Amino acid sequence: MSIHFQNLCFTYFEDRKDVLSGLNAVFDRETVTVLTGASGCGKSTLLYLAAGVYPHGAGVLRQGSVSVEGQDPGSLPPPERCRLVGMMFQNPELQFCMDTVKNELVFCLENICADPAEMEGRIDEALAFCGISHLTDRTLASLSGGERQKAMLACLTALDPQWLLLDEPFANIDDASARAIAARLKTLHKTRGTGILAVDHRLEIWLDVADEVRVMDGGALLPEVMAVSQLDPAKLEALGVIVPGRSYRPQLPPPQTGAPVLALEDLSVVHQGTPILNHVSAQFLRGRIYAIVGQSGCGKSTLFGALSGLYPYTGHAWLEGRELRRLRKKGLGKAGFVTQNPQDQFVGGTVRQEILASLRQDPKAMETSEAILRNIRLWRYRDISPYLLSQGQQRRLGVAALMAYDCHILVCDEPTYAQDRHNTLAVMDALCRQARERNAALVFSTHDRQLARDYADEIWELKEGTLHAYAESGG
Repeated sequence: MSIHFQNLCFTYFEDRKDVLSGLNAVFDRETVTVLTGASGCGKSTLLYLAAGVYPHGAGVLRQGSVSVEGQDPGSLPPPERCRLVGMMFQNPELQFCMDTVKNELVFCLENICADPAEMEGRIDEALAFCGISHLTDRTLASLSGGERQKAMLACLTALDPQWLLLDEPFANIDDASARAIAARLKTLHKTRGTGILAVDHRLEIWLDVADEVRVMDGGALLPEVMAVSQLDPAKLEALGVIVPGRSYRPQLPPPQTGAPVLALEDLSVVHQGTPILNHVSAQFLRGRIYAIVGQSGCGKSTLFGALSGLYPYTGHAWLEGRELRRLRKKGLGKAGFVTQNPQDQFVGGTVRQEILASLRQDPKAMETSEAILRNIRLWRYRDISPYLLSQGQQRRLGVAALMAYDCHILVCDEPTYAQDRHNTLAVMDALCRQARERNAALVFSTHDRQLARDYADEIWELKEGTLHAYAESGG
């Protein structure tokens, strides 16, 4: 009972270097395994191969084989494959087909020809498992990133496959919800015998759940198997893994005292008849760094969406003394935004063109763009489409494009989503340094409380629809 990779060589482009080279690995169904390692080392690719998505969907399998419970997943028709393996993408939005949460679950069960008499019970059980029974009739488009991850996980548990393959399953979910779901996954493993192979940078969520941790490096699986009770923090940190409880140790210039750049006054947002934000009031000063934390679905992305013009609001948002919703394009240019899904904002045909679009006023744009892409480790991808990058790489590109633009306030929704320790440091150091040097305000959301403590001058918690000064005991 296992997933078996034998002498695997895989590449995304025929004329490019292999992403996986001569990889051999066996993952036992009786063991909950977390696969970690630096961004771009091939973790997600391994899951796509195990799920049968690759090489049919993309890439070239130069040699080797993949078997799940003795079968080639890529050769199975979809209904049989869904019973064998269920995979959750880094961005579950790419997997949804229907309009509401319940309709998505019905669609999934219909595709495996489930007994109609059993559907309602399976749907209710899956929603309760993920703690989202209250979202049954919500549209998928209206959900937060964390709620979408929970919805996709509900779909997978309803399908009840022999294996669950989870790619950064808690990236947009708060710690308390993530730990609760991880504990339920452990129960699923014990009671149903479901195999679990998860790719994750957040090892702390798995400490009481996983049996072992495996590390990938440069397209290869390291031979060492780490028991979760005997992790080597120094080795993991050197390999780019985010180690629970370890400070990021930023070295930033001290904050400057600046004038208010953004002031919120009784800002409220109602979405589909449901109040999301209630009379939010806050002030953000130039030269200072602010972190916003809070449970999944509490409204962090809605707040950023209101500021960027995505959602209508009542109350006021003053950008340097002028009402935000009344500003024309030129005035709005003083604020820069990176959303949870940066691919929604891409305008360039290639990675380099995406950076160049923000450097139109720079006489040395070509040189500057090269420096930026080398700094975020994307120079090698400069001539390919941004949509061919991984989720983590797209996140770094979105942040870099924002930093290339001269704005007075930077607003970033989960800027370190799906990043390893090295890239987390690179992104946050660059963002915070830019804010300090330009005397701009930086506002970012995160579920990583250590990151918030290490980088922010002030931490706000979005709770019950409004912002509160963050207290550690209540976080």
